[in-house]
Amino acid sequence: MKSLSPRHGCRLVPLAASLATLAAVAAHAQPAAPARLAPVTVQGGIDQDPALGDTYAATRSRSAAKTDQPLSSTPQTVNVVTRTEMERQGSTSVAQALRYTPGVTTQYGDTDARHDWLTVRGFTPGRYLDGLLLPFGARGYSQPRLDTYALERIEVLKGPSSGLYGQASPGGTVAMTSKRPTAEPLREVMVQGGSFDRYRGGIDLGGPADAQGRLLYRLTALVQESNASFDRITDDKYFFAPSLTWRFSADTSLNLSAQYQRTHARGGGGAPALPVNGTLWRAAAGDIPRERYVGDPHFDRFHNEQLLVGYTLDHRFSDRASFRQTARYSEVDTDTRRVQIGLMPTETGAVRYAWRFPERSRVVQLDNQLDLRLQTGAVSHALLLGMDYLQEDARFEESALTLFTPPAYPLFDLQRPVYDIGPIASPPAALKIRQRREQMGLYAQNLVSYERWQLTLAGRYDRTDASTRTWRAAGNGWSRVKTDPGRFTGRVGLAYQLDGGFTPYASYSTSFQPVMGTDRQGATFSPTTGQQWEAGLKYVSPGQAIVASAAAFQLEQKNVSAPDPVNTSFSVQTGKVRLRGVELEGKASLDAGWAVTASYAYTQSRILRTNPGDTTGQVGNALQFVPRHQASLWLDKTLTDGPLAGLGAGLGVSYRGSTYGDNANRYAIGAVTLVDAALRFDLSRANPGWRGAELALNASNLFDKKYVTTCLGPVSCYWGAERTVMASARYRW
Repeated sequence: MKSLSPRHGCRLVPLAASLATLAAVAAHAQPAAPARLAPVTVQGGIDQDPALGDTYAATRSRSAAKTDQPLSSTPQTVNVVTRTEMERQGSTSVAQALRYTPGVTTQYGDTDARHDWLTVRGFTPGRYLDGLLLPFGARGYSQPRLDTYALERIEVLKGPSSGLYGQASPGGTVAMTSKRPTAEPLREVMVQGGSFDRYRGGIDLGGPADAQGRLLYRLTALVQESNASFDRITDDKYFFAPSLTWRFSADTSLNLSAQYQRTHARGGGGAPALPVNGTLWRAAAGDIPRERYVGDPHFDRFHNEQLLVGYTLDHRFSDRASFRQTARYSEVDTDTRRVQIGLMPTETGAVRYAWRFPERSRVVQLDNQLDLRLQTGAVSHALLLGMDYLQEDARFEESALTLFTPPAYPLFDLQRPVYDIGPIASPPAALKIRQRREQMGLYAQNLVSYERWQLTLAGRYDRTDASTRTWRAAGNGWSRVKTDPGRFTGRVGLAYQLDGGFTPYASYSTSFQPVMGTDRQGATFSPTTGQQWEAGLKYVSPGQAIVASAAAFQLEQKNVSAPDPVNTSFSVQTGKVRLRGVELEGKASLDAGWAVTASYAYTQSRILRTNPGDTTGQVGNALQFVPRHQASLWLDKTLTDGPLAGLGAGLGVSYRGSTYGDNANRYAIGAVTLVDAALRFDLSRANPGWRGAELALNASNLFDKKYVTTCLGPVSCYWGAERTVMASARYRW
C-alpha cells in the first residue's frame, strides 16, 4: 500500500524582504453573546462578529444549524476552538489546533506540510470554510491546507450533519470561519521564529474604509520559510487574503473575499514513510533516527497553489425574514513527486521507488438560505429553507513506479544513507482519472421552541450526477462510469432547559456519501450510509464563563468497502462498522486570569461485517486511527497584579491511547502522553509606551517524547513530531 503523500513547489522570496512589504494589525476578542434556549434570532447582515464571541468558552455557533444558535440548545456535540485559544497554544495548523479536542485524531501527527489528515469519531470529516465545502479532488490530494493565521475559529460538528450539509461521512464535520472585516479598526504585525529554522511573518489589517463605516475591509497576509524536523524537507509558503464588506443599508450587505496560498516543500513535504522494524518494532541495528529522510533530494517535491474567491450577500426583509446567498469558486493544484521505500530485503537495506501523483480540482458552489421567524400561539419557529449547488472537475494522474533495485542500484541503507544515485527521470503515467460531479441539495430546518423545550427538525434531499473517465496504461484506453445517487437524510433532536444552565438533549441523525469507482466487474458502488443516536447534557454558567458538555453516542456506517478477495486491487462493498462512546469537554474563562480546557473521550469501535470472501479476519477488529481513550487538559493563567503583572503561562497535557494502524489490527500503536507549554508577556506592563506589544514562547512536545503516530503497513510507519519551540512578537494598535 502506498503511503498518502503529495509534493512539489515554488520558491518564496526571502522573509526579510517579504516582511518589508507588510504593515500592522490589532486585537479581535469580542464578548460572547448570551446563550438562551429562546427562539433563534435571524440576522440579516454580517455586522455581527463572525466568531460569535472569541473567548475560551464559546457559547454560540453559526455552523451547527447554519444560523446563529446557542450551543447549549443544539442537540449535537459541537467543539469550538477560538482565535484566542489558537494563539495562546501557539497553533499554526488545523491539526495542531484540534489536539485538545475529544474524539479527533491526526492520522500522521502534525508533521505534514501538505494536508491535515484528520479523523473525527473514526471517519475522515468533511471540511468546510465559511459554510461551503472545500475541494477534495478524485483521490483527496487536491484539498487546500489552511493556516490558522487565516482563521477566526474552528468548529467540529460531531456525528452526521448531512441533514443540512449533504454528502459527508458520519463521523463529523470540521467547519472553519475565516477572518472577515470588522467595524472596529484592527492592526497587527507578527513575527515568529523557532525550531528547524522556521520563520513566519504576518499582518492583519482591518476596519472601516470610509468615514461613514459603510465600507469595511480586512487584509491578512502571511509568509513562511521553514525546514522540517526531517532532513532535507522544507515547508515554505505565502498566503494573502483580502476581504471587503459593503453595507448598502442597515438591511443589506455584501462581502467579497479572496485568498491565495502557494506552498512549496522540497523533499516532498510530508513525514517519511519508514519500515516497521526500527520504528514500531525493535531492530537489531537500533531505531531509525527520527530525522531520517528516505527520498531523493533532487527529485522529491510538493507544490500546491490554492485560490478561493467568493461572496456573501445578506438581506433582511424584516425582523422576521432574511436571506443569505454564499458563492465561491475554488482552484487547487498540487504536484507531488516522491521517492519512497517499497520493500526491505534486509533489516536496514531498502528497495526504493520513484512515484508522482499530481492532482487538480476546480469547484463552483452556491448556497441560498432563507431564514424565517414565525409564531403560532405559544410556539415559535426558526425556519431555515435552503438550496445549494456544487460542481467539481478533478484531474488525477498516477505514474508507474520506477524501482531502484540491485545490481543497478545498491540497497538504500537506513542507518548510513547515500542520496546521490544520479538523475531520476519522471516516471510515465500509469493511471489518469477525469472526474466531474454535480450535486444539488434542497434542505429545510425548523427550530421549534415552546417554553423550555426546543425541537430540531432537519431534512435534506441530495442528488449527484458523477462521471468518471479512467485511462490505464495497461489497456491504453479510456473507460467511463456514470453514477447518479440520490438520498434523503435528516436530524431530529429535542432539548430541554433546566434551571441553573443545564440542558439535556437527545438526537438521531443520518448521513450518506457517494463512493466513486467500480468493482472488479465494472459495477458502480452504492453510497455509504450512516446513522447516529446521541444523548447528552450541556451546561452554560450564568455569566457564560464556563461551558461544558457530556455526550454518549452510537454510530454505524454501512456499505463500507473492503478488498476484493479475488483481486485486492479492487474493492467490494458489504461492510458495516459501529462506534460507541462517551465524550466530555469543559472550557472556562475565569476570574483572576484563569482559562481552562479539559476533555475526555472513550470510543469503542468494531468492524461488524466485511465481504463474504474476506480472509483477513477483520470482523470484530477495531477501526484504524481510533484510540479507546483520549484525555487532555490545558491550564492558562495571566497575572494581573503584582510585580509580574502582564505575565501569562499555559501548560497542557494530552493523552492518546493505543490505536491500530490498519483494520487487520496487525500494527498496534502504543499510547502516548505529550506536554505543551507557553509563556507570554504584555510589554505595556513594563512600559506604558509599549501598549499593544506582546512577546510569547510556545513549546510543543516539551519533553521531546519519541513516539510513532501510526503504521499503515510494513513500510508505512511515521515518527511523531519532535520538540518544537516557537518565539513570537506581536504589535497591535
